Amino acid sequence: MRGIKVVGAALLALGLLVAADSVPAAAQSGLRTDEPARRAARAPTRIQVTPTRRLYRECVDWLAVERRPSGDVITPQMRCRWAYR
Repeated sequence: MRGIKVVGAALLALGLLVAADSVPAAAQSGLRTDEPARRAARAPTRIQVTPTRRLYRECVDWLAVERRPSGDVITPQMRCRWAYR
């Protein structure tokens, strides 16, 4: 009879420990106040350039050979600048 009381008391103590551990876990699933608020992702700011009618974009393009360890590679190149009409 005494052994049953000891086992019952041990099970009761174990049940109380499990119940006590489950309360903080539920509290952790809520909102945390110690973490800083996250910012929403924004698209980068774009600037549109509208020059006067006297200016235009003058571009020069060519193919260039680039020396690489795997072998020579032909790549397109381009250089642009603003020019007057």
